[in-house]
Amino acid sequence: MQRWDILNTLIEYYNYKNYLEVGVQDYYSCCAKVKLPKESKVAVDPAPRNECDFIGTSDEYFTQLDPTTKFDLVFIDGLHHNDQVLKDINNSLKHLNEGGSILCHDCLPPTERHQERDDHGGEWNGDVWKAIAHLRTTREDLNVQTINTDWGCCLIQKGTNTLYSPTKENYLTWDYFSKNKNELMNVVSPLDIKL
Repeated sequence: MQRWDILNTLIEYYNYKNYLEVGVQDYYSCCAKVKLPKESKVAVDPAPRNECDFIGTSDEYFTQLDPTTKFDLVFIDGLHHNDQVLKDINNSLKHLNEGGSILCHDCLPPTERHQERDDHGGEWNGDVWKAIAHLRTTREDLNVQTINTDWGCCLIQKGTNTLYSPTKENYLTWDYFSKNKNELMNVVSPLDIKL
């Protein structure tokens, strides 16, 4: 199951009508595969390779966005730094329709090198997982589950979250993540997604 399969499942299940993709880069790698009309999709990227609706950072996009503009579904795959991912999630929540969903990519890095903060070229997830760990430990108002597919896709919906209580004070280390990721990230298989 790929990220666009999850997005299309959400669209079909909830009958979503519009979509925002933060960090589109290549329109045809994901955005084009989302089964909504082109006019119902907004693509944002500071340096797109091809089609894009807003050329600029996600911060710039959200700053200029009318506060009344809402989306049913937001896909976040922009700068893979945990602080930026948290900003993108919080900004998306402000523009999320009731019953809407946010999906974040790159949440389950397979190795320590994959989760390095700086892009070293090749396969790179960044430290996105730390943003999800932050939500799991602080936000009781969000249902957070990480789907174990396609580098880890975290589904975020308004609802309830049983807060995760770390067993160590510093739980944002690779060592802690590698030993406790299933509980920390609330990892589920694609067949066990709770909609």
